Amino acid sequence: MKAVLFVGGWEGHAPSEFSDWYADLLKENGFSVDVYDTMEPLERPGDLAGIDLITPIWSSARSGHREEFGTMTKPQEDGLLKLIGNGCGIAGWHGHMGDAFRDRPTYHFLIGGQFVAHPPGWPDNLQPREDYIDYDVTICRPADPIVEGIRSFRLRSEQYYMLTDPSNEVLATTTFSGDHLWWIEGTVIPVVWKRRWDKGRVFYCSIGHELADLQVPQVTEIIRRGALWAAHGRA
Repeated sequence: MKAVLFVGGWEGHAPSEFSDWYADLLKENGFSVDVYDTMEPLERPGDLAGIDLITPIWSSARSGHREEFGTMTKPQEDGLLKLIGNGCGIAGWHGHMGDAFRDRPTYHFLIGGQFVAHPPGWPDNLQPREDYIDYDVTICRPADPIVEGIRSFRLRSEQYYMLTDPSNEVLATTTFSGDHLWWIEGTVIPVVWKRRWDKGRVFYCSIGHELADLQVPQVTEIIRRGALWAAHGRA
């Protein structure tokens, strides 16, 4: 199997560290891996026609009222949509996949969701910035092969509040308390999901602010299985 990683964006989120870890994980599972630091190859989707899996590791950041997001041109978005529609898989995590390319709404239609907040750390104008909290990840479809045998677990990191597509097949969720924003108490938000895009498969996990989050054994296994599931869409 062949995988392509697009690695870039804001260096404060250390996308290259994630790329190294993920490339090793894929290689251990039979992939050959190519890494690009530009989205430009997507403008020529014919050159990537034999790829089984694409992962964007394209970080974004906010600084005060100034926003810095990874950018994608319309030809690059069109190329990505064509590749996935023809059967290539796409898999990824956290802001590297769910918070980049905000100027491309069809990209987020493809992914099945978009990050909007992680209380109490964001929005900055509502609460002092404290990114990490303890929260539970609840496996809600235990018979699905991506999460089969994995128990619900507790994590200390950013708890992502996301806008999501109701057509997603949700595999894990998290429930927000009212400790930081009282009006979202009890809200259940997807954490892990899979979906289809024409002939292609899409996998997403909102965990992964730091590399250590992905190295939690349950998360590593979910990412590994999700990538393999997405890549086998051509089979």
